[in-house]
Amino acid sequence: MKQKKLDSHITSGFKTPKDYFSQVEEQILNEVHLKNKIETSGFDLPESYFESLEDRILDRIETKDDAKVISIFNWKKVIYTSAVAASIILMFNLFYSSETITWESIETASIENYIEQEDYTGYELASLLTEDELNKANFIDNQIPESSLENYLIETIEIEDLILEQVQ
Repeated sequence: MKQKKLDSHITSGFKTPKDYFSQVEEQILNEVHLKNKIETSGFDLPESYFESLEDRILDRIETKDDAKVISIFNWKKVIYTSAVAASIILMFNLFYSSETITWESIETASIENYIEQEDYTGYELASLLTEDELNKANFIDNQIPESSLENYLIETIEIEDLILEQVQ
């Protein structure tokens, strides 16, 4: 197959009929002259055609309400699927949990925040402890570092209260 070189063609390939441009002006003027002589187009429209058009179109349209609509999205299937997925996730979390929660693993700050938010009184907390846990010896044997004690006093007790107690 031979390739033709398109860039070497000089002409566009389109031809006009002989004497086309010499007669174009006459043809246009003749057409304009004819259009000026014609008063009506020759097409008649019945009276109130456009007013009754919509009613006639709607009369021809057949409405079928007998079609049965089948929903693609079935809620029952979604609910069943989500229930199965939730139970599988719950099963894996309960039975295959590698980390067990102990009192040592819970942060002390979390426990303190919970107790503060629930507004437990000292009597309610004491009722949760046994007599062995409330023994004086347990409190005496515990060594509290002085820095922790100082931080606690600075953060919780106000100096004005201490001064007023000393004066009385």
